[in-house]
Amino acid sequence: MRARLAATTLFLLAILWGGRLAQGAPAESWAFAQGPWAWRFPRDHGNHPDFQIEWWYLTGNLSSPDGAAYGFEVTLFRRGLFREAPHRESQWKIRDVFFGHFAISDLGAKEFFFAERADRGALREAGSSGGKMEVWVGDWRIEEQPDGSLRVQAAEKDRKLDLMLHSRKPPVLHGEAGLSRKADEPGAASYYYSFTRLQTQGKLEEGKKTIPLRGTSWFDHEFSSSALGKNQVGWDWFALQLDSGEELMLYGLRKKDGSIDTTAGGSWVESDGTRQGLRYGEFTLERLGLWKSPHTGARYPAAWRIRVPSLGLVLEVAPRMADQELYLHALGEIAYWEGAVRVSGTRREKPLHGVGYMELTGYAGAPLQ
Repeated sequence: MRARLAATTLFLLAILWGGRLAQGAPAESWAFAQGPWAWRFPRDHGNHPDFQIEWWYLTGNLSSPDGAAYGFEVTLFRRGLFREAPHRESQWKIRDVFFGHFAISDLGAKEFFFAERADRGALREAGSSGGKMEVWVGDWRIEEQPDGSLRVQAAEKDRKLDLMLHSRKPPVLHGEAGLSRKADEPGAASYYYSFTRLQTQGKLEEGKKTIPLRGTSWFDHEFSSSALGKNQVGWDWFALQLDSGEELMLYGLRKKDGSIDTTAGGSWVESDGTRQGLRYGEFTLERLGLWKSPHTGARYPAAWRIRVPSLGLVLEVAPRMADQELYLHALGEIAYWEGAVRVSGTRREKPLHGVGYMELTGYAGAPLQ
């Protein structure tokens, strides 16, 4: 059963990353991110069924009262098979498929746990709601509460995570008022916003042990109907929370020759929530060494130096634990690195420190195209 589930999840990942359609509506029938979006919250926390691909993404750095440090990831995905739900009346009818990842980084013990799930969305065993944030795959769930806070729950084997998250800032719209371009092809873009600083508290249960946790999390929500550009093979993504109360999100989409696509971009978020957009050429990403995975043999950048001259910003980003690779084998080797990082550096020569999350794709296994 677990092997079949893993295979299903890998198949869905291949669809998501490669843009190849499962049986269902042809690509041209879906809506594409091409122009301004009339944002309205909490409506846009919910699903957007006219778009084929959508995800709700939570990551964070937490600690226990005794100082033990943890990273976490709960990410839930929707992929549409049909723009309109089948007309037949049946609890078994399928419009979307859903899948998710759940990971815990025990940074003190240097242990990385991850799990995956997939479901067809029938019988309400997985789903998402319109008009509000409510998405689930089995008992993995992200849901907005009446006071606007978020609750995330996920359990697998002997681990169970239950957190409440309160945003310290309003939603941040990335790109051009939320339109985040990913390639030069028409419609190769997503609508993308984040909560960049979520005050977080809750608990992690490990067997009979309950660990109270507090810290800071990051939430992303994107929806689109496009995949990578024709010449792109992966991306490097950073979501960094600084002790100054500011945040930095950057991404670089890598081309086949190893260079960064000109659609690279990001956001600098001030303490008051004000955003400054960053475009290709306004920042640099420098790799500092390599880490070789003992699981896949892939070589990932071990650390990075980020420079944003207009902000007087120089940061070094390094994993808080080297091995945070999610590796999946059922359809050939598909793997990516995503985990907790630490940040140090300066802004206008004043020292800065922080934490965050980093995602590195396209370094291992089958190409993402």
